[in-house]
Amino acid sequence: MPIGLLEVEGTIDVKQFWPAGRSDADTTKVVVTIAPDAIRFRKSDTAPFQPTHVFEGAKVKGRTSTAPIKNGKLTVRLQGIDAPELHYMPSPLSTAEKKGLTDARKQAYHEVTHSYRQFLGATASKALHDFLSSSGEATLACRVFTHVDTPNEVFDTYGRLVGDIEVTVGGHKVDINHWLVAQGVAYPTFYSSMNEDEIRAFLALAKTARTRKLPVWKHLAKTIGPFDFDLREPKAGDIAVLATDKGPVIPPKLYRRYTNWSARKKAKVTSQNFQKFLHEGSGGKPDTCYETGDFLANGVHAATPRNFAEFVEGGKTIKFQPEGLVFGEAPSALVDADGKAIKGF
Repeated sequence: MPIGLLEVEGTIDVKQFWPAGRSDADTTKVVVTIAPDAIRFRKSDTAPFQPTHVFEGAKVKGRTSTAPIKNGKLTVRLQGIDAPELHYMPSPLSTAEKKGLTDARKQAYHEVTHSYRQFLGATASKALHDFLSSSGEATLACRVFTHVDTPNEVFDTYGRLVGDIEVTVGGHKVDINHWLVAQGVAYPTFYSSMNEDEIRAFLALAKTARTRKLPVWKHLAKTIGPFDFDLREPKAGDIAVLATDKGPVIPPKLYRRYTNWSARKKAKVTSQNFQKFLHEGSGGKPDTCYETGDFLANGVHAATPRNFAEFVEGGKTIKFQPEGLVFGEAPSALVDADGKAIKGF
């Protein structure tokens, strides 16, 4: 597990979060404007920080090929958490899925491809927006940080920096990732890129939030209900949805898989049941995961890899807790302008 530390100094625009904007507490679109010479790295707790410029002109090659820094900004995926979805659109049909499909079937899929949401997605996003707004500032100074040992560990397969964001609100430094879990508006969701200390910190916060029966724990479902095609992303400023934003919530990672299947099923693109769809995974690549206790005891190289589908029964019964699994991080590669792998800071 990584012992190095990468830090980025920058600013975060409060207006990007719903209901003012589209960003949500699921934080796939948290944009941080970085300052000049603001990225630095240290190899260990005892080593000094050194500025690094390895990301300038680089590209992240994964499910997309994208520059991690665009116009002085980077996108952050908040590490260790997953909030109920405010807007998730079913994934595009793969080449294999399109093969043999009639134009009518393709059109049918197009007609069900909308941005859907879960209950509490709007509530969670509003909570984060209001907390950041309580500073009275439109733009907040922030520190983004992540424990990594090599540049290749910094970004996910979509080119997002995976880390924590720290801001100062009311004179206190606050880790946004920790705050969301402590408030009960996000679930801890672990990936194999995380270290033991990071995971254990979230486990403690989640235990307290669960005991207090805070929102995401109070509404955590044990079974997967019928997909609600009428539950759509609210428009900016449409806070009226908050009045009815309560109901059963399944873990967001499972919800995203269920959304992909539900849209395909409704459009008659697939005849598979959800259990088989989950077992086979996207593009024939199942979601690999580890039980959290096994991962902490044995590490990513010795823990037993499992298929995510093992923790769902009959496509309906949920057999895991959000904090009970550690998911394998999808691969990505950081390369320079010449396409060569970037191996050191």
